[in-house]
Amino acid sequence: MTTVAATCNVASSDDSPASAASATLPAAAPGFRLAPASIGRPGRVQVAYLPCPTWCVLDHLADRQPAVEDVTHRGGVDHVQVPTMGDDLYSAFELYCQLYADPVSDDSRMRVAAVSVTDGSNDAYLTPDMADETADELIAFAMRMKGAARIARAAIEAAA
Repeated sequence: MTTVAATCNVASSDDSPASAASATLPAAAPGFRLAPASIGRPGRVQVAYLPCPTWCVLDHLADRQPAVEDVTHRGGVDHVQVPTMGDDLYSAFELYCQLYADPVSDDSRMRVAAVSVTDGSNDAYLTPDMADETADELIAFAMRMKGAARIARAAIEAAA
């Protein structure tokens, strides 16, 4: 099992990650950078330099975690909204997706990168192959939706 803390340099602080002492850091593996992360409980916070995927957009200094193994990584969020007639301010459904990694997950597929898809209440974690297959199904669904829109448009125009 790979441990994230193995390549960390730790600099103590007075519960303020910004005041961490500068340290000489080892080189990060390709596709990663060493990012400072706030680790510990209030009053006992330290800054650990952890391997962080280049696609991760989290500020690990601002997002304090109680332990190194609690640090996860997330990419930028993409989303789609499904509006509803009669309420321009309301989306009936929303879906979000982003890259996700949990370096110490029990599921080895989650350790480097997975695709997270959520509606805000249920989360799905997909392998790259699962994400490709799901995206293909969504594209086919979107094409059928466009077909339904053409039929609805023609029916409205015929009724006018």
